[in-house]
Amino acid sequence: MVKLGELNSVKAARVFADYCVTQGWSVQAVVEDAQRAAIYVDESQLQPVNQALQEFLHNPGHPRYDAAAWQRSQTVSGFGGGQLWSGLQFKDVSGPFTVLVLLLALLVYGWQQVAPQQASAALGIFVQFAAINVQESWRWFSPALLHFSLTHLVFNLMWWWLLAGQFERRLGTGQLVSLALSSALIANVAEYLLVGPHFGGLSGVVYALFGYFWWAGRLNPAQGLYLEKGMVAFMLIWMLLGFLDVLWVSMANWAHLGGLLAGCGWAWLLRHKAARPE
Repeated sequence: MVKLGELNSVKAARVFADYCVTQGWSVQAVVEDAQRAAIYVDESQLQPVNQALQEFLHNPGHPRYDAAAWQRSQTVSGFGGGQLWSGLQFKDVSGPFTVLVLLLALLVYGWQQVAPQQASAALGIFVQFAAINVQESWRWFSPALLHFSLTHLVFNLMWWWLLAGQFERRLGTGQLVSLALSSALIANVAEYLLVGPHFGGLSGVVYALFGYFWWAGRLNPAQGLYLEKGMVAFMLIWMLLGFLDVLWVSMANWAHLGGLLAGCGWAWLLRHKAARPE
């Protein structure tokens, strides 16, 4: 995708991008700061989108744009009728690895309800470090599939579906597999070494995706993977509250931090990688 131009209103840029999507054009509004957003477009559609942009600037209050925004609101989800973050468009986000991990987590949770001790013994790191041999090296990854309450499961899978799905669609299945496995390893080893073996959950990988979206939005906004400042603040405050131990739930804080740092590192490694066209 190529940068068409900038608008000095984030809201206007999103309205225009929504209109373009309803016309079948690959257009994204990338927030650059609180007052500006860039318009990115597929190079093959540059001419019609540029013409549409001139028409929009001439008459941004035309009812066609309100109609497009309403149409998009039927397929693009948000909380409270608005978007908490930009760039996460809930259409065609389910890549094969995103779906596979979601289904595995659901199956493992079902197994935990039927035979909790057996499931935990099979997938958890409930052994001494020296006892984990080469044949059991998968234990450094498998705790990501363990969840100890329905709330824990739903919360992690919701974020996995939204973030991993968008990542896989834009950067490919191979990149998502690499990020997920490496961040699961880093998160699980950090939690095991600094706290102990009794933990589980996909949140370390979810925090890696948070970290990637956070820094990719700064390092390579053309990828279209980014978080607004409000979501970044929520992510960091939630992790801080976990370390302060003031929440009503027990959290794998070092896994969260390890995952976050892993995701930021991946954003730096892929800072020059172009995203797939929409």
